[in-house]
Amino acid sequence: EKYLCEKQIQLKKYGEDLFGQTEQYKNSDLNRKVSQILELEETESLLETAMQVEEDLAVMHNGKLEAICFCFPSGWIPGRELKADLSKLHLPVADNDLLLKSSDKLAQHMNKQTIRRWVWNVTTIPGLSNHPSEERPLLNKFENLYFRLETQISTPLDEISSLFLVKVDVLPLPKVWHKRILESINSMTEDVLNYKNLQKVKELLNKM
Repeated sequence: EKYLCEKQIQLKKYGEDLFGQTEQYKNSDLNRKVSQILELEETESLLETAMQVEEDLAVMHNGKLEAICFCFPSGWIPGRELKADLSKLHLPVADNDLLLKSSDKLAQHMNKQTIRRWVWNVTTIPGLSNHPSEERPLLNKFENLYFRLETQISTPLDEISSLFLVKVDVLPLPKVWHKRILESINSMTEDVLNYKNLQKVKELLNKM
């Protein structure tokens, strides 16, 4: 219930920034396949389907983004990325050379088997959304930091299509604190620190 209510709030705030689908998606049976794999009743759009689950959803077809509903984006505007391939979607990511080179192979791999990975960050934003327009509270003390974790799953829909799901969890950093978090931040390049807005966080954590 928490996630579905928050999705409605974010959609009222940011509207079509958060979702969209191409004509190709509308005229295909991909939406039926999404509903089928999630064991839900078929809907008219990916937006309607996404409003029944906790996760944010996206569909890749022939290597391109054909539909998306990301109510809790991490620093980007999902609705503007329709028809983008993985190379374009990964372009803003820091230290992305290897990722860009492997984007085509990764897109093909996503159509063949289920992949699960985790992406994390430390932020001053307590909410699930990191939309670029979301207010970012000032960094002042350890107790006001949050650990943001994305569980990302891609799974095949057919031989040339895949469903991408993202579950976002945000917890007070003191609740999950471990020295490995700081060790990892200290190992990051300046580009990664800038990309993740972690420069000042790093300074504060190293003074503890």
